[in-house]
Amino acid sequence: MLEWLSAGIDIVLVAVIFLLVLGLARYLAPKQHNPFKSQVYECGIFPVAEISQFNIRFFVIAIMFTLFDIEALFMYPWALDFKELGTLGVVEMFIFLFLVFLGWIYAYKKGALEWQ
Repeated sequence: MLEWLSAGIDIVLVAVIFLLVLGLARYLAPKQHNPFKSQVYECGIFPVAEISQFNIRFFVIAIMFTLFDIEALFMYPWALDFKELGTLGVVEMFIFLFLVFLGWIYAYKKGALEWQ
């Protein structure tokens, strides 16, 4: 019972600190709108042309690369302890690889990996 009391006190304390910081930010924030500060800032000079937007495909490719990079990161410790993990470790890794492969197939069918 004492553990739950401690957890409850922690939750209340976090909520109070959160509300206090939120209130302080609202109270201390500047009230006037400054149009000069809302202009586009480009390396210390005023922009000379319209802002161009990047194609979303750049970000999709970056996210896919990150996902497969994390997959390799998870496989490294598994490969180091391959003998100690036994059959269950091998089965779990194949389940993980199967799920990642399903994600890759889903992305391929949606056309996320095609460059236009």
